[in-house]
Amino acid sequence: MEKRVLLAIVLCIIVLVLWEKFFVPKKQPPPPTTSPKVEQPTPAPATQEKVTPEIPPAAVSEAPQATVPSVPPPTARPGRDVVVESPLYRAVFTERGGRLKSFVLKRYRETIDENSPGMELIKTSRIEDLPLAFNIVNHPVAALYLAPYVADQTSVTVGSGEKKTLTFKYEAPGWLKISRQYIFNSDSYLIDHTVKIENLGAQPWGNATSLSLINLPFSVGGASRYSFQGPALLVNNELNEIKFKKIKGGMQFPGPIDWIAYTNQYFTIAVIPLNQLPNYAKLRSLDQDTQMVETSLFGPQVMFQPGIQQEFQYQLYMGPKEIKTLKAADPKLAKAVNFGWFDVIAQPLLVCLKFFHRFLHNYGLAIILLTVLIKILFWPLTHKSYVSMQAMKKLQPKMAKIREKYKDDKEKMNQEIMQMYRTHKVNPMGGCLPMVLQIPVFFALYRVLYSSIAMRHAPFVGWINDLSAPDRLYVGFTIPYLGGLPVLTLLMGISMFLQQKMTPTSADPRQEKMMLMMPVIFTVFFVNFPSGLVLYWLVNNILSIGQQYYINKKAA
Repeated sequence: MEKRVLLAIVLCIIVLVLWEKFFVPKKQPPPPTTSPKVEQPTPAPATQEKVTPEIPPAAVSEAPQATVPSVPPPTARPGRDVVVESPLYRAVFTERGGRLKSFVLKRYRETIDENSPGMELIKTSRIEDLPLAFNIVNHPVAALYLAPYVADQTSVTVGSGEKKTLTFKYEAPGWLKISRQYIFNSDSYLIDHTVKIENLGAQPWGNATSLSLINLPFSVGGASRYSFQGPALLVNNELNEIKFKKIKGGMQFPGPIDWIAYTNQYFTIAVIPLNQLPNYAKLRSLDQDTQMVETSLFGPQVMFQPGIQQEFQYQLYMGPKEIKTLKAADPKLAKAVNFGWFDVIAQPLLVCLKFFHRFLHNYGLAIILLTVLIKILFWPLTHKSYVSMQAMKKLQPKMAKIREKYKDDKEKMNQEIMQMYRTHKVNPMGGCLPMVLQIPVFFALYRVLYSSIAMRHAPFVGWINDLSAPDRLYVGFTIPYLGGLPVLTLLMGISMFLQQKMTPTSADPRQEKMMLMMPVIFTVFFVNFPSGLVLYWLVNNILSIGQQYYINKKAA
């Protein structure tokens, strides 16, 4: 029975991992609603139509029509680039629309290679596809996302402890004057953004505004294949992560929208509205092959009075998904870090790992210390489990006799076996509780090691230079499917085999063979897991072997 339960638990682990990875549906957004004064967008035509360069379809946000004076389109002229240097990042803005052209994180590299450049969050390159497009909603000639703004500086350097401002201005005579102001802080990834619009005409006019992100995946292949990457929204304080394949023609989210973002397991670009209520958001897939997506935030209808200036305030976050950093920027932004079902366990585990890292300066050693701590916490339960298995082993001869004696009467056989358990005060399920209780810890640690940016490119020792990636020791030639030799995973499999050999055996030889196959199954299953998780399982096995040896010697 012990063996069957253990086998069932192991199979449950495999099924839960595969189920969460491939079949658990993401939280679906509420059905689209139509708010007052908002028209549903016109579906995009099935065939590609020729459009003028002033209003590319990939950048115009769809939203309600409004009565606006007839004005000429902005003059298309090349805009200058403005470079912003901060201790944390290097940003490049363009005067064409006052938008963002590049944003490189200085403390994070694209790859593990020491010569790798900083992590670039802006993967789009066409001028029409750059993020932070601000526009007057659906005005046929407004095209503010391509307007020829003029920057007040050619470059900005934000020194330590400083705060600097960059302003872009544009004026359409007889219609409006608009400015986009960005405020940078040297010690934060948060950027304050204020848009000011003044009606230069003689008549009032009403409309809504939009601010859009247009993004391509931050990374392709590798770990990104197994984790979420795409648009995310916090709608009425609930996180929505939308896979690209679910967007199709488009999706609408009624507000209140706390923030919109594009994110993967490590980084995020987010827009936080400050004075935009009521609001709503829309998603559009722009390119199926590259998975380019537009995420737009729409504000309320506003009446622009002649000579009166209206302000629209936002905060922008472009940086790592590190919980402390996100909370410092905006407490609600911390919800972007999502450990799934086991978040309540994963968060304390991450806190412990970071605490140990402060003293050990190595996340591999921190994982080992955390494993020892978990083993100590579970020691009484695992001890009881091993004692129970020893007691079950001693009852195997009596159980075999009962089965032989009542082999033609299953009901009587079960009654006699249960009576034997009661007589000898043995609980057949006593060895299973510790295993069941450790499953949530295993899954929570799996999510932490796989999704926490603290583990990204975190070295341990020797060939293990990234605890968030599978361990591979390159031996001079390429191993099919693996590339390199998974040394840590093989050691884990060996330790599991030794642990299995020390575990009290069953009278059923078929069960014995099945259980001896489990180390092989686990080795294959773990071969592409983060090396940090394999390290945890290896250390846990070694501690369990020591505990089993102690109990076996004591029982001898």
